[in-house]
Amino acid sequence: MEEHKVGRWKELFESFEKAFSLLTSEVEKETMSISDAATLVHFHEMCLEHARKTLYGYLDAKGISVKTPRQAVKESAKLGVIGNEKSWNRAFNRRNLGYFLFTPKVEREIVKDIKEDYCSMYTDFQQRIREEMK
Repeated sequence: MEEHKVGRWKELFESFEKAFSLLTSEVEKETMSISDAATLVHFHEMCLEHARKTLYGYLDAKGISVKTPRQAVKESAKLGVIGNEKSWNRAFNRRNLGYFLFTPKVEREIVKDIKEDYCSMYTDFQQRIREEMK
């Protein structure tokens, strides 16, 4: 691996960790107002974007070129950097849902997905990347 490329994906991972820290502080709230839900969704979007950039950088450092999140998920799963491909693909497929269809029903569904699926997905990703960095 080229050293500057390794350094780059590690920097991107640090940004992911900052966003994930913000997300976890919001997830722990018991009740949510509309602004709390919007904040949670925003932090999830930040995590997903930083995770995507980290994956792209990691794969690039390994000499693997990808052009779409689906390709990045597939290749990252092969390398063991991510676990649940289905969750990652769902997160990427639905990432703009809140922009176009932020109804109360969609809001509840997105919040539920974040709390029940995406947070554990990010935790797993964080642990796997930290192992990779050792």
